[in-house]
Amino acid sequence: MSTAKHHVLTLLSGMVKAPPQKALSLLTSSPHHTHQSISIIIHNLFSLNMLSQAESFILRLLSGKLPSPFFTIASLVPYLTANSNSPRVYEAIISAHIKAQQPVELALPLLDEMIDRGFAPSPILFNSVLKCFVKECNYEKTWLVFEKYKGRVGLDVYTFGILVKGCCESDDLERGFEILGEMCDLGFSPNVVVYTTLIHGCCKKGEVEKAKRLFFEMEAIGLVANQYTYTVLINGVFKRGLKKDGFELFERMKSEGALPDLHTYNSVLNAYCSDGEMRKAFLLFDEMRHRGVSCNVVTYNILIEGLCKQGNMGEAKRLFGEMTSCGLRSSVITYNLLMDGYCRAGMLEKALYLHKELKSSGLSPTMITYNVLIAGCARSEDSSRVLSFVGEMEERGISPSKVTYTILIDFFARSNNMEKALELLDYMKRTSLVADVYTYSVLIKGWCHEGNMREASKLLQTMLEMEVEPNDVIYNTMIHGYCLQDSSYKALKLLKEMCEKGMVPNVASYHMTMQVLKGDGKQDSAQNLLAGMLKSGLKPSFFDLKHQTSKMESDHF
Repeated sequence: MSTAKHHVLTLLSGMVKAPPQKALSLLTSSPHHTHQSISIIIHNLFSLNMLSQAESFILRLLSGKLPSPFFTIASLVPYLTANSNSPRVYEAIISAHIKAQQPVELALPLLDEMIDRGFAPSPILFNSVLKCFVKECNYEKTWLVFEKYKGRVGLDVYTFGILVKGCCESDDLERGFEILGEMCDLGFSPNVVVYTTLIHGCCKKGEVEKAKRLFFEMEAIGLVANQYTYTVLINGVFKRGLKKDGFELFERMKSEGALPDLHTYNSVLNAYCSDGEMRKAFLLFDEMRHRGVSCNVVTYNILIEGLCKQGNMGEAKRLFGEMTSCGLRSSVITYNLLMDGYCRAGMLEKALYLHKELKSSGLSPTMITYNVLIAGCARSEDSSRVLSFVGEMEERGISPSKVTYTILIDFFARSNNMEKALELLDYMKRTSLVADVYTYSVLIKGWCHEGNMREASKLLQTMLEMEVEPNDVIYNTMIHGYCLQDSSYKALKLLKEMCEKGMVPNVASYHMTMQVLKGDGKQDSAQNLLAGMLKSGLKPSFFDLKHQTSKMESDHF
């Protein structure tokens, strides 16, 4: 050993009897670092029961915060673990390794060595290792590590909570339920967190009935649902359209003493607003504030969207101002909702003003922003602004989406420029965007508007070949087009096809087809069609009923 290194070791050996920070200070500032000098400091920190300082020191080494670049886990471990009869050294190294965000798999040999020396890793340490694999989304490795070590390390209820979380995040509910069963088999009682995690996983996959069964099973074994349990279940049932169940759960939550939090209120507010129940939404909004639950931008966005859908732009703008006065900064979503509301209400200039305000506030327009504005300008038949916003999108490096193309195709189709609409469809395909039912719908509507049923029919056939299922809008549009050409046979064929697919033709489709059949002298077919209309629950027009009455009278006499 060199004289300089021997001198450092001698100094350190003497200094560890003084306050350890002096020894640490010397080590940090000294250019003569060795594995021996480092191990002396760390071992003495352990002997003084200064575990957190020891771990912190190892963390500095792993993070490269000490001057020497030559220390690694592999090179340092033999010095730290030699003649050590305590698992604390291993635990400190593994914990520091995890906190340094080193690949957790590199710490597994240390775990093996620790076990081989007869030291049982604590549940806390093992849970830290599992958490890292879950955080890295390395779910398969999580299960393999658990299976490998479960008989040799300490486990607790949190171990199984981590595993269940990993199952739910990887959409492997079946394995999640297996973990729950294994947990019980090993004598561990699931807690509220484990059940809530599984309930959340079920709701995420749309398996709400399973989630509800878990909720009641949890209560049956004496566990009390907390606000998070209620919130994930309420949100889950609302997303499946089970509004009644969601509202009942919300009232039950409050009666059981689990106080709703911001996320709970936002979920229920969203359900009211999507149903157009704005009075109830604002009563809940008042309750929320009365209870001291701070609103966030999401809260205001939900209410603003509800008001915009009803065309109540004055109240929506008032809430926008209130939000700002409360110290909340409007998001791009807020601006998009208001701009869309103004566009749909025919107030394009106000939408354009908000677009300027958005950019001046430091926010960047998104794809949705441009889709909203392009659609608004298209409704106003403002072609120059439509093209201007398309150009602005390109300047900002935002590629048009399927929605953008559909809006533009619809604009040109309604402008009787089917050639340009079809060009856009071809360009859309070249950019690997697949036309959907809405894209085909606007094109078929364009051909029908021009009276070109041959091209409309070809597009319908293309849809079927591409396995894009036509919706009721397309069928009703085609029926309307055939009726305008007095083609009762083709209109009637599509009506029957709609019914066979479980769709309900609208009143206009029935009425126009009956008129064409009547004009063709096919009175019986018209009467049968009227009977079908009544059976489907649609209300016939006065003229349809008059036709049926006249037919019955003529048959009678």
